Amino acid sequence: MVLVSVAAACATTALVWWVAGSGPSAPAEAGRSPDGGPPAGQPQTSTATAGDPATGAPSTGDATATGDPAATGDPTPSGDPTTDGAGTAAGQAGQVDELLSSSSSTRSSLSAAIADATGCRRAAVTTIEEITASRRDQLAAARTLEVTALPEGAALKQALITALDASYDADTAFLSWARRHLAGGCTGPVSGDRNYRRGLSRSADAQTAKERFVQAWRPIAETYDLTFWKADQI
Repeated sequence: MVLVSVAAACATTALVWWVAGSGPSAPAEAGRSPDGGPPAGQPQTSTATAGDPATGAPSTGDATATGDPAATGDPTPSGDPTTDGAGTAAGQAGQVDELLSSSSSTRSSLSAAIADATGCRRAAVTTIEEITASRRDQLAAARTLEVTALPEGAALKQALITALDASYDADTAFLSWARRHLAGGCTGPVSGDRNYRRGLSRSADAQTAKERFVQAWRPIAETYDLTFWKADQI
């Protein structure tokens, strides 16, 4: 009887241990999946930054500069300094032509002014004064001309300076004559006046220099489509 009781007690103890050992294990950490990921049902987020698949370097999102100047849209500097501007042959020829045009305007009014002075018209003195001042300015301009790009530029310039210098000297002489002639009541022969005669002489010198100049000017005028001035127009 005693043995039966002991056996029953052992059986009961074994049953208790079996039940305890077969129960659920300790719960996992709340909110964590077994692999350490986010809670079940929530999308897994990645902290990796998209970048170069070859290097793993993060991408900045900026376009890579090509280094090609054409890609920037900036114009490429161009222009040959010998083909345009005042320092070139065309530019220098144009400046000479402008001076010749001014000289032609002055020349065209001189004959009429001398005729008016001969006829004792006092306004003629003012006109000759203006002509003389213009010649002075033209001579000064001729001396500053840049002609280094023109063929035989130095000779061309010197011929023009010589011509304008003689013209200025002639105009100065005619002005002296006109002043004295009108101040004296317009008496006495004009052709015998020393200033008048000097004016004629220096005008002849100017004409010779102008003829030499226009011969050098012709090919330049043709090359750059400029006016071919004649000696008696300058």
